Amino acid sequence: MHNSLHFTTFDPLRDAPEFCQLCQSRPPVFHFELSTENPSEEPSRRKGFCCDVCAKRLVKTLERTESKQWSAEEAALAAEDFDIAEFHQRLESLRAVVGS
Repeated sequence: MHNSLHFTTFDPLRDAPEFCQLCQSRPPVFHFELSTENPSEEPSRRKGFCCDVCAKRLVKTLERTESKQWSAEEAALAAEDFDIAEFHQRLESLRAVVGS
């Protein structure tokens, strides 16, 4: 399984709660599904309705999860004396895209 975050719109007149299911304070604007997997933990899957502020938090959660996994992968490659220059180049390219 890969880490993933999906947002979809929804019909506000059907099956949507009045408030964001994460913060319980603002109206939802998205339906979301967040799936994360950490080698040392059980896979996590959350879904529901969220507001715009919590949607940004979910994106940051995905970014942190992926960053931790990339760090672990880099350490494993370095331990095997693998040249990680290409890994760093790709990581920097991705960071430039997401603005980290």
